[in-house]
Amino acid sequence: MAATPSDQEIDAYVDGQLDTEGCFAVEDYLRQHPDLAARVMGDLGTRSALQLLARDGEPLSPGSGEAMRGGSSAAGSRWRRWAPAAGLSASGIAAALLVTFQGPPGYIDDALTSHLVAGMRAGMVSQVEAPKFDAREIRRATRISVPQVPADWKVTDVQLFPTERGPALVMALKTDEGDHLSLFAKRGREGAPEQPDAVREGEHSVAYWRRGDMSYALVGDSGPAAIDARAETLARTRS
Repeated sequence: MAATPSDQEIDAYVDGQLDTEGCFAVEDYLRQHPDLAARVMGDLGTRSALQLLARDGEPLSPGSGEAMRGGSSAAGSRWRRWAPAAGLSASGIAAALLVTFQGPPGYIDDALTSHLVAGMRAGMVSQVEAPKFDAREIRRATRISVPQVPADWKVTDVQLFPTERGPALVMALKTDEGDHLSLFAKRGREGAPEQPDAVREGEHSVAYWRRGDMSYALVGDSGPAAIDARAETLARTRS
C-alpha cells in the first residue's frame, strides 16, 4: 500500500512543486483513496473554473484568486499564490491543471445516453412507460439501491439499462416545476465523489456522486448549479 503523503506533500503536488517520483507517489495514494482524490481535484479547480481560466488567455487579475475560492479556503490560498507568479497567463495555468484534472467518471456517458433513451420512450406511443416499481425487488435482483425521490416529484418511467460493467437503473422524473430529469444508478464506486458535483455536457447538465458502493447521476436541461442542488436533495435521502 502506498505511503500516506503529508499535507505539505499534497500542497506541493497541487502547486506543481513535486518531482516525477513525488507526483507518482501522491497519485498512487490518491488512486486508492477516492475521498481524498475528490478533495484534491476540487483544489485543482472544477471544470468550469478551468474553462474560465482558458477563455481569454489574459494574465490573472489580482481579484482572480478571490473569485476562485469556491470549494475551500486552502484552495483559495493556492489560487492567490498562483496569480502573481511570473506573469502566468490564464491559459497557461489551465493547461497545467488539465494534466491532473481527470474529469467526470466514465459512467456519465451511460447516464447521458440513458437520459436520451428515456426521452425517446416518453415520445413513442408504442413504448409503454412503467412508473411503478418495487425498490426492494430491484435491490434483490440487481443490488442497486434506489434513492427516495422528493414527494413532489413524479416518477414517469423506470427501466433497467445495460452497460459494459453491469446493469444500471434509469428513473425518469418530472419535478413540480415541470422539469424532466433522469436518475441513473449503478453498482460500483466508479470514481465519483461523495458529495454531488455537476458539469455541463452539451445540451444537458449532469450531477454525479456516490454513496458507499453505489454511483449515481442526475441528468437534466437546467444549468449545472440547479442540477447540483437537486442532486444534493437526492444525496441526503436514504434508499
